[in-house]
Amino acid sequence: MLKRILSDLIKVEGVSAAAIVGRDGFIIEHVSNIQMDVDALGAMASTSVGTSEAMGIELSKGNFEQVLVELEKGPIMLSLVTTNEILAIVAEPGSNLGRIRYEVKKNKDRIAAAL
Repeated sequence: MLKRILSDLIKVEGVSAAAIVGRDGFIIEHVSNIQMDVDALGAMASTSVGTSEAMGIELSKGNFEQVLVELEKGPIMLSLVTTNEILAIVAEPGSNLGRIRYEVKKNKDRIAAAL
């Protein structure tokens, strides 16, 4: 079920990879249309979320929900699905980020239930 949900997410125009990452940085499941080091994605996603959570606490901005990193060759979006799992989306330059955010939000409960 989880792989099917991730497969649906990479059908969204501009999305090239979707992965569920544990807090420990290990990949639980992933689907990709591109060649990439998925283990590196997992490790960095976990670190990025941890750092973002610390920033929210230190600056009294509340709990972490989502981070978007805009890079030269496309954005990466990280969202908490549950307390212990992160959804990582790798997209192409010029992707419709609003559409991707909508699809992530729409599928969060389905992903959590599949975990």
